[in-house]
Amino acid sequence: MAIAIVPGSAKISGISSAQSQIPAMSGGTANFSPSAGMHADGVVQFSGSRGDLPAGWQIGWIQAQWVETNWAEYRGQFDHDGSIFLQRGRPPARPTGACRDTSLAVGTIFTDPSDPREFAQLSAGPYPVTMSVQTNDSPGETYNQIETNSVTGKPNYLHLVQLEFHFCTVLVVRDPTARFLQQAHFLWNIHWQDRFDPTAFPSPTDAQWKVTAVPGGNSSHASAAFQGGTTDPRFASVLTTPQSFSCVDLAGASATAVRTVGNACRREFPRWHISDVRK
Repeated sequence: MAIAIVPGSAKISGISSAQSQIPAMSGGTANFSPSAGMHADGVVQFSGSRGDLPAGWQIGWIQAQWVETNWAEYRGQFDHDGSIFLQRGRPPARPTGACRDTSLAVGTIFTDPSDPREFAQLSAGPYPVTMSVQTNDSPGETYNQIETNSVTGKPNYLHLVQLEFHFCTVLVVRDPTARFLQQAHFLWNIHWQDRFDPTAFPSPTDAQWKVTAVPGGNSSHASAAFQGGTTDPRFASVLTTPQSFSCVDLAGASATAVRTVGNACRREFPRWHISDVRK
């Protein structure tokens, strides 16, 4: 009898989403990081016979990010000092659509095959063999506390930030023929929306900021586990197909884009201005 996945044996348990918290002001930046990361445990059982070779059988996770809201508004001390809007979640800073979220190179399918907690090679019998893996993720973001407005030449201070990251995480077995066999999946997200007010000018220290959570803007959620793979067209197409950019690549590119004066996603105004955050 050849090695096979025991039907119905794949399970995801212990699911918890990453938890948002008030961002920390440190070293001239606002740092958005979870108070606790996403976590889940996965198991898959394999059947086989004495002498069956486990080479080529692997178990791990694939993750897609399918929603990103990521913008910041800056204001000068006075109206005539101007304002800046940085849009990191829309083109041209970031293309629309889902991306595969990997810790390694874009061609990596599993989230992190270098982490023995998240990825495993099937061990030899005696069968049945139960393999266990876990997944962990702590998405975050960083914004400068102060940006210089090139229109007015004045410092503009971080005023408002909104972040929304949504993910689908899939427990996957890769067989010796390189097929990725989705076993179970779950959805999770984390949101931040916070207001920033410097309490001293022109160069507030990290301690001279008041940071306030916008009511209803900070949250997180994780679904129950769903058996089988996902066919959701919003992100299923990026799970195992060749991709030009990973989510990590896109995050870095968007940060670079909004640092560039003249980029369409860095919008500078001579007065305080309320921008359309949908664009």
